[in-house]
Amino acid sequence: MVARLFDASKYLELNIRECGREICLPAKVFEFTPKEYHLFHYITSGAGTLAVGSKVYHLHRGDIFYIAPGEHPHYAPDPKDPWSYLWLGFSGANAPELLKAAGFDAEHPVVHGKNAIKGHLEAVYSQHLAKGYFDLVCLGEVYSFFGELAEGRGSEDSTKLGQAQGHIQEAKEYILNNYQFRLTIGDIANNVGVTPNYLANIFAKFEHTSPKRFLTEVRMKNAGLLLKTGAYRIADVGKKVGYPDQLHFSSEFRKFYGLSPLNYVKEGFKA
Repeated sequence: MVARLFDASKYLELNIRECGREICLPAKVFEFTPKEYHLFHYITSGAGTLAVGSKVYHLHRGDIFYIAPGEHPHYAPDPKDPWSYLWLGFSGANAPELLKAAGFDAEHPVVHGKNAIKGHLEAVYSQHLAKGYFDLVCLGEVYSFFGELAEGRGSEDSTKLGQAQGHIQEAKEYILNNYQFRLTIGDIANNVGVTPNYLANIFAKFEHTSPKRFLTEVRMKNAGLLLKTGAYRIADVGKKVGYPDQLHFSSEFRKFYGLSPLNYVKEGFKA
């Protein structure tokens, strides 16, 4: 018997429990036996469905679905376009952390469109066929598989973050250039190319304020500067910062500075 050097099924940090490949028949009924370890299925072609609890996922080539230890899901190939897939079973002390980095858990068992990671699972399968056991090459491919998933997820998050910050900057610039006009949050969102709700959400998340509050701050700060010059009447200042109604302007000014425009002037322009 040939000695199994570096048997990757024995590692404590991450160990490979099984792998395989299947080309499913259209009418296949699969009875899944719950496992004590984690499972991935990667769809190489075709389509099918995964049902976990009350949720049903419709999956296609490039999608991955995850089955947690002890789960009893139902999954089946599409009758007209039955799927084929590679699968990988694994466990180990590092498995929960790796799964988290890759974006999987029992509540989020599906990741779509990951064609780039197919090669890692194929390499594990081929190496296992050649050796008859899981060696360090297999283990390295599994780590690379997780690395690809985690890196792709990080890139997506970074892209979303960059887009959000770009939208915020566009909104701020639009406000700074147009605060003196009648301006609604809808106007700002339309100029940026997003919905008002989305704009409000990213302002709250990244700026800890709202677009309306930012607009008000810009208007009030400019109103204070204009009043300090002593060159304008209060009503004129209001109009110059987007408040044609003097009563509305005075009300907003009092909320912001804690005193009326008239008292602000009287007290030596001290806010």
